[in-house]
Amino acid sequence: MAVSQKSHQNSTLSEPLSAATAALCADRYCYMHLCADRFCNTHLCDTEPLGVKQKMVSMCKLSSKTTSPLQGSPELTPCKTQSTRSMSSSSASLPTVEATASPTVAVAPSIPVAPSTPALSYYRRELPTDLVSFTSAAGRKLFKESLNEGYAEGYFNLAGNFTVQSEPAYCGPSSLAMVLNALEVDPGRTWKGVWRWYSDELLESCRTESDLKANGITFDQFLCLASSHAQVVAKRGAQASREEFLRDIMYVTQRDDVFMVLSFSRPVLGQTGDGHFSPIGAYHPESRMALVLDSARYKYPSWFGDVDTLYDSLQPVDSETGLPRGYFLISRLDSRLDLNLLESSLLASNSSRSEGTAENLAERPSGAYPIKISCGKGSSSCCSAK
Repeated sequence: MAVSQKSHQNSTLSEPLSAATAALCADRYCYMHLCADRFCNTHLCDTEPLGVKQKMVSMCKLSSKTTSPLQGSPELTPCKTQSTRSMSSSSASLPTVEATASPTVAVAPSIPVAPSTPALSYYRRELPTDLVSFTSAAGRKLFKESLNEGYAEGYFNLAGNFTVQSEPAYCGPSSLAMVLNALEVDPGRTWKGVWRWYSDELLESCRTESDLKANGITFDQFLCLASSHAQVVAKRGAQASREEFLRDIMYVTQRDDVFMVLSFSRPVLGQTGDGHFSPIGAYHPESRMALVLDSARYKYPSWFGDVDTLYDSLQPVDSETGLPRGYFLISRLDSRLDLNLLESSLLASNSSRSEGTAENLAERPSGAYPIKISCGKGSSSCCSAK
């Protein structure tokens, strides 16, 4: 680890001793030659050839003679290391320099810090066996058949705007941002630069940022937040029958202007965690399985799940609210579709394809759109709801 002659010629009287230089040989014994009047730093590691060491010492002596007499004697100082190797043989071979006594300039070498033990971490979770990974051979087959049957009409809008939640508890805002972008809703505010776009961190909840990151949002808070940007119908747990839930899935997957977001309990599906939000992307009629575009892609892939099991996952009570979970039907505020008319009287048990067409869905009277609700900073009454 030789030090070039140029570096010593550039030394000045005001140049401080370099702690970084002192640490260069931190893993073995080395010596610091200190010319007191020049403050020049020369590492003479015992791994260097003897000729190099002698040349460096001679250079330092010559530099001192051309400026002023040496004011102190050089000192050979071993660096603090973990090595137990003796330095006697190296120090004996070094030439000495006669000089008057002078205080020694001390250098505090850096001591390497051992890396800390990494915290416990995971790379994804194994999908339960009764769920079918979207990217598996079976999942691709289910999707192709769903697409051919016309039950994946909104998938491409969602996939083109898929958003992985930016925080572990941001599944609600992330799912909502995905749907709003799929509906091509203008947020009316900039995202970055000059661009207006939805992202989960820009959707202001009634909760503080720290609370949101720790606990996410509840069913009612999602409804409040979504109602500020879109037309929303919420159906909680047993408020919708099993048959109605299936009809709603069949309806939304045949369209690209209305989407469904589930608020479900992961343990019912054999997954780890608790409550979670994610949108529905497709439906496979023959197997009665729906595609869930899981917003926590770092944890689980998107997957197909049995509709009856999905319905069961809406029923467990949220420990924070004391109420069951459920699902949401979301469309644009300016849509003439009246989601409140999605009742059994409109979509009867006969689930023919024609019942999902725009012609058979009642239009919303003009001027009867919901008033935009502000859910930020606790200004809306619904923000107090859990």
